[in-house]
Amino acid sequence: MVPSIFSRRSAPEPEAPEASSTSTHPTTLVGSAREKWRSRLDQDIAADSTSLPTLSLSGAHPGGLAQLYTEHPVRLSLLIREPIALGRALERARSIIACSEQRASAHGTGPIHLGIGTASWRNGTDAVTVPALLRPVRLVRRDDDVLIALGRGGLLAPELSEALRSHGLDVDGDTILAQASGAHGFSSSQAMAALREACAALPRFEVRDDLVIGLFCHPAGALAASLAEDVTALEDSQVIRALAGDQDARNDLRSEVPVPNPADRDPWAEKGVGDLIPSQQDAVEAASDGRSVFIDIPAHSDDASVVAAILADAAATGRSVLHVSTSPLRSIAAYTRLADLGLADIVANIDGYSDARKTLAARVSAAMEDTSPVVDQASVDEMRARLRQVRAALASYAAALHQPYGRFGVCAADALRALTDLTSGENPPTTRVRLGEKTLYDIAVDQGESARALLREALASGTLSVSASSAWGNAVLTSDEQASDVLLRVDRLSKTLPELRVHIAAVAGEAGIKPAGTLAQWDRQLAMFDGIADVLDVFLPRVFERSAADMVIATAPKQWRKDHDISMGRSERNRLVKQAQDLVRPGVYVPDLHRALIRVQERRNAWCAVCGDDSWPILPAKIGEISALTDAVRDDLDAIAPVFAAEEPDLVGTHLQRLTTLIERWAGDTSAAREVPARLQMRERLAARDLDKLAQDLADRAVEDAAIDTELDLAWWASLLRAMLASQPALGGVDPASLEDLAREGCELDEAQVASLIPQAITGVRRIRTNALAARPSQYEELRDLLADGMAPSDLDLLSSYPLVRHLLPVLMTVPAMVPALAPTGRTVDVVVLDGADGLPLAELVPIIARGHQLVVIDDLAAASEDGATRTLANVLPTLRVEPGPRRLNDQVALLLARYGYEHAGIPVPWTAANAPVSARWVEATGMPAPGAHAIESTGTEVHAVIDAVIEHAVESPERSLAVVALSDRHARRIKEAVASLRAREPGLATFFDPATPEPFVVVNPDEAVGLSRESLILSVGFAKTPHGRVIHDFGVLSTEEGADALAEALRVVRGDLTLVSSLHSEDIDRDRLHHDGARMLVDLLEIAEGHAGEGMDAWPVLPGEPDRLLVDLADHLYSRGLEVVANVGIPGGMRVPLAIGHPDSPGRLLLAVLTDDAEYLAEPSQRVRDRARPHWLEAQGWAVYTALSMALFIDPEKDASAIVDAVLEALERLHTRDVVPAVTVPERVSDDCLTDEPVRSDDSVPQESDVTEGSSPVDEAASHTTNEDVSARTADAPASPRMPVLDEELDEESQRRKKADEDTTGMLMEIKRKERAAEEHRGPRPAIAKGLPLAAYSDDQLDEMVAWVRSDGVERTDLETAEELREALGITRRGFQSDAVLGNVVRRTKPAAVARDEAGAGSGDQGTPSE
Repeated sequence: MVPSIFSRRSAPEPEAPEASSTSTHPTTLVGSAREKWRSRLDQDIAADSTSLPTLSLSGAHPGGLAQLYTEHPVRLSLLIREPIALGRALERARSIIACSEQRASAHGTGPIHLGIGTASWRNGTDAVTVPALLRPVRLVRRDDDVLIALGRGGLLAPELSEALRSHGLDVDGDTILAQASGAHGFSSSQAMAALREACAALPRFEVRDDLVIGLFCHPAGALAASLAEDVTALEDSQVIRALAGDQDARNDLRSEVPVPNPADRDPWAEKGVGDLIPSQQDAVEAASDGRSVFIDIPAHSDDASVVAAILADAAATGRSVLHVSTSPLRSIAAYTRLADLGLADIVANIDGYSDARKTLAARVSAAMEDTSPVVDQASVDEMRARLRQVRAALASYAAALHQPYGRFGVCAADALRALTDLTSGENPPTTRVRLGEKTLYDIAVDQGESARALLREALASGTLSVSASSAWGNAVLTSDEQASDVLLRVDRLSKTLPELRVHIAAVAGEAGIKPAGTLAQWDRQLAMFDGIADVLDVFLPRVFERSAADMVIATAPKQWRKDHDISMGRSERNRLVKQAQDLVRPGVYVPDLHRALIRVQERRNAWCAVCGDDSWPILPAKIGEISALTDAVRDDLDAIAPVFAAEEPDLVGTHLQRLTTLIERWAGDTSAAREVPARLQMRERLAARDLDKLAQDLADRAVEDAAIDTELDLAWWASLLRAMLASQPALGGVDPASLEDLAREGCELDEAQVASLIPQAITGVRRIRTNALAARPSQYEELRDLLADGMAPSDLDLLSSYPLVRHLLPVLMTVPAMVPALAPTGRTVDVVVLDGADGLPLAELVPIIARGHQLVVIDDLAAASEDGATRTLANVLPTLRVEPGPRRLNDQVALLLARYGYEHAGIPVPWTAANAPVSARWVEATGMPAPGAHAIESTGTEVHAVIDAVIEHAVESPERSLAVVALSDRHARRIKEAVASLRAREPGLATFFDPATPEPFVVVNPDEAVGLSRESLILSVGFAKTPHGRVIHDFGVLSTEEGADALAEALRVVRGDLTLVSSLHSEDIDRDRLHHDGARMLVDLLEIAEGHAGEGMDAWPVLPGEPDRLLVDLADHLYSRGLEVVANVGIPGGMRVPLAIGHPDSPGRLLLAVLTDDAEYLAEPSQRVRDRARPHWLEAQGWAVYTALSMALFIDPEKDASAIVDAVLEALERLHTRDVVPAVTVPERVSDDCLTDEPVRSDDSVPQESDVTEGSSPVDEAASHTTNEDVSARTADAPASPRMPVLDEELDEESQRRKKADEDTTGMLMEIKRKERAAEEHRGPRPAIAKGLPLAAYSDDQLDEMVAWVRSDGVERTDLETAEELREALGITRRGFQSDAVLGNVVRRTKPAAVARDEAGAGSGDQGTPSE
């Protein structure tokens, strides 16, 4: 029994029986389902094991067999040397390779064995015949030969082992192999003898000495056997019970459905690793919760990032993980992502060849040695605390900017945009009047209709437009009656006031005093005269000749004198009293002489104050009449004073001259006076609505009627914004510069947060490793000593023999067929991750599922087959949908798909180039339908054109993944054959065709394109005209009901540029003869390829809807500076660029995307997405990005405009100065060191499949793999990366000789260099045509002359090579779809007639041969 590498499943504790909604006991259901699954799997294995090819080596050359038995690769031609037999053997070997690859594509491995001996025995009445001893063997295509390498170990045929066990015998294949191996190596005769002895108990057992290579063990055989053995594990698994029909188990599984969380995670709570957006974090959290879950990720999404994060999170939290994928590419992608994140050392890669590989030893040693934490927790905590603060501040600003204010239902952003809209047009409103909040609400209730009507009425009436010269402009008259009364009084005053002024002057002259300047002064003078008259009525005039003070004292009572502290002698008092009495007029009785004298003294003092001490008071003549006139004037002035208070608040205090003037003005403008009541009534109505100031402002500025609405809107929005800023602290004190700095800091902190997750995960893994090492000291010492001695076992033995390794490398990535060997019956892991479940039947997945406490399925539910395992699992598991994120997508393709009602794959990010990334290679080709075909499906000329396009891509852009989709099976097959031939003759392109990459080069038909995604796509139509120029309107699958679906899947493949290769143009096809959407879509695609070069604003795909008003104002500023400005660039369902900016020096290209904090910004709750991810997605597409915040843009649009201009110029400079680095470096000589680890490649292998005969391994190592231990030890030190397992060329002497021969050539690129050198030597003088001009500057004649000069050297070139040579000769450095098309057309139209006829003949004759 193999030692466990997992924790043993504990026996379930007995539980009290509970009521179940399932009528049948779960154990019975599981048992019944298990039988069905096993029966289904046995049937599938049997069906897949019939009519398999075999290769007999019984008559092989002894020398070749001897080399084979030494476990070194040997060529089949060394084993079978007779040419005819070798031909048949090679055909069988290649058939075995193809079958193995087919099995590997589904099961992860396709084991091939060398059957040693043929055993036969009786099983009852049946005779059983099978290969006896099986040894693993590997077959690899090598040029026109096949390499064969014998692997380690051996096993008995499954049927033979089962028969021996039924007889109580346990015979091990390795035991037989050991008995057959001696000092001189392996001996087949000794093996036969050992088998006869071991199997003698079988009835009529015989064994023949045969050698046969074949696929004798099905990859799913071990899983089928485990279905019979894992009874307890199946019954214990809740998922298995649910699949078996246990309703209670289903209900429990789906009781808690994961709830998506679109917001950013708290920095301390973020799980996983990598730069994940919230929808991806949902998946990681769902897997982290410990419950089984189905994660639905679209095929074209970044599922590798999610898988890597789930694996890393599980490893960091101490959970063991078993990652199983039915697609090698998915495993490669997940491992590559972990390696990119620096977490490759947590993974153990195990596939069907790990028994020979020794790459895990170095990783295990490193894991044991380095267990120290790598996180500076203090600095991380500080960073996360600041990130939390910044996020809160930015969220507060964004929320406040877009939060509806009070009862108004609009936000500050709305106000900013409305104000920008109002003030950026022609003749914008300019009022500075601000309204109160109550007025704002009253206006909003009826959308301002009544306010506008009132303002119009006020301005139309003219009552507010009072002339500055009008005397009654500020008068207040509330009625016509009051106006008449005031006019009457004003008219009277115009007469009485001048008369009074004459009297005032006369009195002043008579009295010798200064004339009164105001009526108030006159009142005081008149009062003085009235006092003097009163005194003279009692006393004689002499009383004023001297001061009366002594007489006042003399006549005062004693108490008065005492109070005033005055003393006077009695005689003196008597004298003065007598004197006072003498001054009284005769006959006048004075009851209180003392008081009367006080009045005398007061009047005298008043007079002296005016006239001086040298005179005494007199009483002017007619003072009574004058006083009466004064009273009349005063009454009239008092009556009209309130009317003119605004203009002259104190009429009595106004100088008599000005007062006279005012009276004259008022009296002279009676008509204006009668208009005052109406004006005041209008003012009262406006004041009641708080619109009086605004109305007067409009009247004063003579605002036209058409502008009243915008003036009111400006007052309303500006007043509302003022109220918002006052009530929102997050907005009121906003400093745009500080806000922009805060946003930048938020992005930087978020990047630091993402970066901190990796050391956090590494620290978690190392902590778990430390605990594991401390808990298992004996295993640790034994393992350390073993690895220190350099005796590293194979990867499989290392994992199987040392359970500690599973704690050091917690993530096990393997293929389905290896699961039973890695997790024997009764062993479980914490998490089983099924990365893509639809590639295998459910019966094959059940044993894998049963080995985990938790199941996480990751697949695209929409692309799953109706009755496949994916949908079956989704029916029992809670499902979490991960929405696709933005990705590069061909704009024109997406628009074409949308036109026919198809969704594009993902969320397209707009392109920067106006020229749609769709180009065409038009070929001239004709042909005839192949036998049994209705259409001309393929021509040789088009196949050659496809190969030229592939070569060009491989040379110029090898870093961009490429797929070729042919629109018919036949055409795809011919292209595959041509690619295989290309790979054989151009070894320099081996890296580009390497299948062990996340997105390898493939050639597929439309059916095989489902779920495929590549950066670039070559779509080859294949269909052509007859030799007579007739188009057969049968386009294969496109001319069926499923045609549109097929073409849509093909078009969904491309994320970037699409190259269409076709001999048909759109005008060649009669749309009236097309009856299916697939064919119509093809014609539309041809039209796009023909007219893809449109430029200017009309060429940009834009989304409907009004652009942001703040950005419209910004666009005006930018447009005025000479930049190209396009709003709302994007396609439906894709990302939107609110404002895209181009430069006239780079026509047909947009350079800068302007983003802003608009409603779409607020609708995204994740700051990571809106502030960092969205700009990053655009930058990845080639955009420069500038974010203009609304508040800053409103306050100072010129500042943002200047910053954008600078950014555009920088982008333009980068575009023009970008260094063109050669995509492929051509060495002068290929050294041995460069070729040491080069894997064996095949001439005829299919490009999208592995060159490995025993099937594709989903995860392998970067170094070449071999059965030689020394080489394995050497390569173990290199970091592991996923690759397909291949044989090392070092082990084959003939391969070494071929390497040395290959050193003298550098493939296609060196041939191009040779042609260039030959051209320089054999061409005549260069035409006198300037070099380096724009292509449009050359005339057709000049281009024809130049291409003729290029051809004059006599060197044979393809059209592509000729076009490139012409480009070089003209000095054209800038590339584009237009230049490619023009140069290609020049080459084709000037091609010599004989060459054109030869190519046309080759194209037309391709389909006429039966062999096609």
